[in-house]
Amino acid sequence: MPNYEARLDIHHNCPYCMLTERYPGLRISSWDNASTHVAVVTSRSTEDLEKFEEDLATFIPYATVIRQCGGLEIVIRDRDVDPGSVTSLISRSDCWCAQPTVAEGGWERYRVFSWSKSNILRLVSLVQENGGTISLESMRQVGLPSLTEGMLVPIEGLMEGLTAKQSDILTLAIERGYYDTPARISADDMAKLTGLSRSTAMEHLRKAEGKVLMNMLPLLRMAALDRK
Repeated sequence: MPNYEARLDIHHNCPYCMLTERYPGLRISSWDNASTHVAVVTSRSTEDLEKFEEDLATFIPYATVIRQCGGLEIVIRDRDVDPGSVTSLISRSDCWCAQPTVAEGGWERYRVFSWSKSNILRLVSLVQENGGTISLESMRQVGLPSLTEGMLVPIEGLMEGLTAKQSDILTLAIERGYYDTPARISADDMAKLTGLSRSTAMEHLRKAEGKVLMNMLPLLRMAALDRK
């Protein structure tokens, strides 16, 4: 049986679409399971991030908002999923979605999978019937290896926001055993390898660590909540 992957851009009546349209510099990456919604919000503008936080309290007053690493984390527990929401429509169409979903510039981007092309086209119709605007950016048939690999957390999601120097020094630290117990390389030797001062090298490494952990936080949060 063939499997299909589609990339969809959707604009509809939801807080994330409205707020990212109002604040174009915002990026919202969100993850869901059966009972919990977790999202990470980043912005090039601290002022916009603060205004977003104020506006979000009007749209979703029951959300818990936590400041983390220069961004915001949104947690919604025991949520009631609207039957007309995109999440519900994906389920009704016998499709499933690779996470995270990303909202930017008033649109949400989805990677959707199904074993039938007609299911994806049905999803497109349902979104339109429920008042949304949808753009089918691509649809392709995928084999089983591509399907299973595509459903994993994409590496670009984990590396979101890292500069080239931060990526390089984090990779070097892992490869040279900086995180081993005991460590196989010291901070001073790391700095020598990079040609940077010790303080500059460690600053790049700390920022890289913080960004990767922030990108992983929603998955860790949902796993922790599921175990309670």
